[in-house]
Amino acid sequence: MIAEKLKYNDKIGIIAPSHIADKERYLKYFSELKSIGFDIVQGKNIYKNTYGYIASENERASDFNDMVLNDDVKMIFFGGGYGANEIIPLLDYINIKNNPKIICSYSDGTTILNTIYAQTGLIVYYGQTPGIFNELMHYDYF
Repeated sequence: MIAEKLKYNDKIGIIAPSHIADKERYLKYFSELKSIGFDIVQGKNIYKNTYGYIASENERASDFNDMVLNDDVKMIFFGGGYGANEIIPLLDYINIKNNPKIICSYSDGTTILNTIYAQTGLIVYYGQTPGIFNELMHYDYF
């Protein structure tokens, strides 16, 4: 199963299931994504540090599951870190299968990507994080 391609003005859901997002850095990423034609939906717990180093597994899984159910969000995008395995049992695989979206991550996010593919058959994408949009250059647009 393959999710639909992104189109200009589509919404990208940014979450942090494996780390605490740094607001100053992430606002730069959001600005770059907006400059190339996409809107951003932030997870409500993206900056939360419930445990002092990361949001709770319920908070992180809630952000993921909320993005899955948000019909406006066409892509779920997140980086790596640590702790992704903690949310695996809390993800709603039935809704992920019934609401296919592009899901892209890197590093620790591989745990989530592999589990989603195994549980749903949805093609997922490894290799990028929101940080890739920190400073796009002319070459990146081609």
